[in-house]
Amino acid sequence: MTVRLFPEFDSVSRHSTGRLFQSRIVFALILCFLGLDFFPFPAAQAGEVELEHGTIIRGSLVPILGLTDALASKLEGDVPIQESARTFDGAPIYLVDDGMVRYFVPRRQVVRKNQDQELSRLETFKLPQKVTGRNQMLKTVGSYIDVTDFDKFGRRTVTLNTSKGNLALLQGVTEITPHHLKLTGLKQQWDLGLRTTSIKEDVLDAMLNEAIDHLNPNERIAVARFYIQAGLYLPAGEAFDAIERDFPEYKEKIATYVSELRTLHSQQLLNELNQRRRAGQHRLAQNAIMKFPTNNVAQSILRQIREVQDDYNKQQEQIDKARIRLGELEAEIKDHATRNLLQAYRREVMTQLNFETINRLGAFLNLENDDSLTAQEKLALAYSGWIVGAANVVTDLNTALNLWTARAQVLEYLRTENEQLSDQMLETLSKLEGVSAAVVKQMIPLLPPILDAPVRDITNSFPVHVTDPKAEVPVSYSVLLPIEYDPHHTYPMIVALRPSTLDANSVLDWWGKYKNGPGQSQRRGYIVIAPEYLSKDQVNYEDNVTAHYAVIESIRDARKRFNVDSDRVFLSGHGTGADAAFDIGMSHPDLFAGVMPIAGKTSAFNLHYWQNAKDLPFYIVGGELDRDTLEHNSLVINRMMRYGYDIIYAEYKGRGYESYYEEIHNLFNWMELHQRLKYPKDIEEKILRPIDNRFYWVRTEDLPAKSMQPVTFNSNQRIRARPVELKVNIKIGNVIYVRSGGKINTLWLNPELVDFDKRLEVRIDGQRKFNDFLRPDMKAMLDDFKNRGDRQKLFDARLDFF
Repeated sequence: MTVRLFPEFDSVSRHSTGRLFQSRIVFALILCFLGLDFFPFPAAQAGEVELEHGTIIRGSLVPILGLTDALASKLEGDVPIQESARTFDGAPIYLVDDGMVRYFVPRRQVVRKNQDQELSRLETFKLPQKVTGRNQMLKTVGSYIDVTDFDKFGRRTVTLNTSKGNLALLQGVTEITPHHLKLTGLKQQWDLGLRTTSIKEDVLDAMLNEAIDHLNPNERIAVARFYIQAGLYLPAGEAFDAIERDFPEYKEKIATYVSELRTLHSQQLLNELNQRRRAGQHRLAQNAIMKFPTNNVAQSILRQIREVQDDYNKQQEQIDKARIRLGELEAEIKDHATRNLLQAYRREVMTQLNFETINRLGAFLNLENDDSLTAQEKLALAYSGWIVGAANVVTDLNTALNLWTARAQVLEYLRTENEQLSDQMLETLSKLEGVSAAVVKQMIPLLPPILDAPVRDITNSFPVHVTDPKAEVPVSYSVLLPIEYDPHHTYPMIVALRPSTLDANSVLDWWGKYKNGPGQSQRRGYIVIAPEYLSKDQVNYEDNVTAHYAVIESIRDARKRFNVDSDRVFLSGHGTGADAAFDIGMSHPDLFAGVMPIAGKTSAFNLHYWQNAKDLPFYIVGGELDRDTLEHNSLVINRMMRYGYDIIYAEYKGRGYESYYEEIHNLFNWMELHQRLKYPKDIEEKILRPIDNRFYWVRTEDLPAKSMQPVTFNSNQRIRARPVELKVNIKIGNVIYVRSGGKINTLWLNPELVDFDKRLEVRIDGQRKFNDFLRPDMKAMLDDFKNRGDRQKLFDARLDFF
């Protein structure tokens, strides 16, 4: 069943995408009939496209000039049709139609296309439906108030929320494919599709049984093959078992299919096992190994299973060895004070030693039997590796112990708001032998959380209140952690913005719960947070500073409480939250690895900010009958596609204002392929609000008042002010050029951006402001980390210009 998340918007407007697509096809056929040699676009061809980041989309390929008729006509005025649209290479956008969803992608993002893909025959089943009285055409579809299950004849009733009250409509399944079900309105013109895997298995089985002759073994085999093609391997196995039981003479005929099924199913189980392992879910992964089927499984898969099991066994042996050897070596230390320190540190290591942390002791375990090293040197390898990682170990025990003292001082510095104490801690750090800014930089990724995480039950969500004493307004968010959450494992994070009519748990459940059990985010190892970004009783998203502040502060707070991979933070939103995701994502592109608006609309700010997102991937999901969404969004998205930005626009045919849970697997697969742009050397952004003033490693302040928009801005208003343009470039010769409208500018720098061994020149608005050598600054590094909580983006120095 479709996951229902939203109430309907009252606005009703004519959406023309389906008619646009059909009219272009008809026009192309007319031209062909007349013998003309150019078309608005070539006829659709079965195939696939592979995008630059690795996503593959399969379906009928159609090159188009624009997302709407108006935009296509505008482009045709600039480029001759016969040179632009008659071939795939001339159109700026590809439309890939998989029968249920139209995927729009930029041509420049396509690295491979196959226009004549040879697809194996898919099992398809027809269901007859009696269609009457189809004079009424649905122009928009709001939220589903109620949806009944399909009966065995493929019929169900959908009750919609409309401006005229609730409306019950009868739908019928006309075709079942391994990919999707085709549905039609039985009394209204309403054609749409549902993913096959979104239908309950018992309901699907009942419809399939109605579509075949149950006494015909070949038709029964077709159903079993259908299940294989749909990736429903357990029902496929049950179907083959039933065939063999009812038709024993067909055992040999189905043997090949059964063998294929076993291979596919075991590969699926192996993929899930590896996914669990990558997500840090080692207990579940080990259980999966113990239960993995071994009969009639390909040797290549069994070999991979053995390799995973051997790796776990090896790591467990290393853990056991470390526990024993640290105690034995400690006993060899004669100095009583040193031994007491080592005992305390060993207790921490023993408590936290597991599959996630054993690599810190890699250097120690490789050399613990080396007779050329003393007990002190071996212990130094272990205890320094625990603090700064196995790649940065030392062999001097006093220096290793200093690292533990330094870590304690760093954590206290990050947690205190007392400036006098902070200065004392920095002074202590500077006097510790073997501790420098570079060493502290190695230490930060392995630090425990800066703030306490109020975790009671990781299987359910819980609220968090931001405790930053400098917070301008109260900020809170809700959190859903993955299965087997471990603060030593680094997790990607989804920032989920709720629709205005529902609470935070609605989006947390969408991402991470399924039938009261773990859903995709919990299974795949993602943290999900839902910031409270809307004011009480707020219905529509307004492009306001408060919402931005709430989202930014929630992200920063979560990075301090949980082990978040800041290079893999994704912004998402449903309905009102999707409107906010468009705005907040384009305003702060340096925070995110990607943005996923679902059933949302762009705003007035996006018309100015879309170029800020040139390095920010978007995956947009919507419905053909959801208001005028594509028509509205095309003003921004069409430009992004023509410039070749990393963007996918998925439009479900015949569908309206929904949550689109069916797309969740594609969204997670897409997220797996993306990371945040980290240290760009060329930055060009536009600014219309004071809060939108930091990008990557640059911040500009005291901006011209004439360009700054009000704190709260109605998205229906037009922005007449000219945005402030921020342009920053790092050129050959170690020179930074800054052009900004702000009177105060701050640069955070590190060796990935500039050469610290050479003189650095900084020119702002044509004037030389700095010409000297940079020195790593521990205070600048710690203060920035304390502010942002970003372990993956650290800076060694800070320059301020007034």
